[in-house]
Amino acid sequence: MSPGGVRTALLIALVAVLGVGAFVWFNTTPGSGNVGTQTTAGVQGPSAIPVYDCPKPSANSELICDILPPTYVVAPRLPNAPAAYCLNGMSSAACTLLKQTQSNGICDPNETWKTDPLDCGCTGALVPDPFVGRCAAPATVCLANGIALNYVLPNILRDLLPS
Repeated sequence: MSPGGVRTALLIALVAVLGVGAFVWFNTTPGSGNVGTQTTAGVQGPSAIPVYDCPKPSANSELICDILPPTYVVAPRLPNAPAAYCLNGMSSAACTLLKQTQSNGICDPNETWKTDPLDCGCTGALVPDPFVGRCAAPATVCLANGIALNYVLPNILRDLLPS
């Protein structure tokens, strides 16, 4: 392959990588809560899921979260829901409240993806945000990065570049 062809191929690859990066950058908002792909009680969109109402980061407060907004109405549990449970290390007040709100089909303000995966679990390619306690940014192929950088890319470059 001629040097001009190698440069052209590398330029095309660079433009493609930058284009994908720009697409991901402008179409995701990490840490903003749900992206609107989950449904709650038949309503779709970001406003359908109440925000986590305890101190943030939720990863530090989910075992002691025992508050709900004063006007919040707890929905009844689903008829086929599993038995309510509490996580190890959870305070008794948080456990009592969680048993009232767990498995009702709504990700209540005291629940996170970890304390109630049935209601707050991430769908599709979303990953949980440990700060806000809700599903957030799309998952990426983190494990493939090592494969791409250590195996695929060197082999492509070896084929493109003259020896």
